[in-house]
Amino acid sequence: MTTFDAERCREALDTERYGRSLTALSATESTMDDARAAAEQGAPDGHVVVADHQRNGRGSHGRAWSSPAGTDLYFSLVLRPTLTLSDLPPLTLAVGLAVAQTLEALLNGSSGQHRVHIKWPNDVFVDEKKCAGILVETRSIGAAPAAVIVGVGVNVNRLGFEPELASASTSLALALGAAYPREPLLAQVLGALERQVTRFSVSGPAGIAADVDARLLHRGETVRVDDVRGTLTGVSPEGALCVTDERGV
Repeated sequence: MTTFDAERCREALDTERYGRSLTALSATESTMDDARAAAEQGAPDGHVVVADHQRNGRGSHGRAWSSPAGTDLYFSLVLRPTLTLSDLPPLTLAVGLAVAQTLEALLNGSSGQHRVHIKWPNDVFVDEKKCAGILVETRSIGAAPAAVIVGVGVNVNRLGFEPELASASTSLALALGAAYPREPLLAQVLGALERQVTRFSVSGPAGIAADVDARLLHRGETVRVDDVRGTLTGVSPEGALCVTDERGV
């Protein structure tokens, strides 16, 4: 097990705000809870909480996020957006795109031919297996968000998974064939996040949605979304998933 080196991460940052305020913990219940508490105490836009181990890490829909010590990347980011609550839902896609682009650059920067996809709205897959997950929570005051907490978990250096996850999960190390340091990875993800969140805030969701659409997992397959079963056709300019049912609707 290795300990996260916060100073090494800071030295690798190329951001204006994201990660410039950073708290590194050896263990915690959940970085989401820590980042939320920090936001409530006035943490700035871009504040990051990263941990070597989460005892109670969580993913989307209340699921647990497996968080073994010292191998993977678990962090949460405080955002102070100027958008209204109704404008925020596609933000999850901007985060997923940033993570996907980071993994693409690492895996395919030389001669790699790994396939990186986004499972709408909040998972990143490498070669058809889950490699990263995203959780976005909002704390609001009236119609305006007081803070948005973005949680990201990336399988980095683990070489094995729990039996129930093994067939559908992978890690950066498994794809690369070698370990990768978490500190520069966090810096790279934060750089991509700052660019994509800024792009979303300035230009809206259409460009983000198009880039997610180009990486969409399960396109052309039969899926079920809420109560609708049909063929997954893409992502709309607003960031919604497009499914055509048996009637062609």
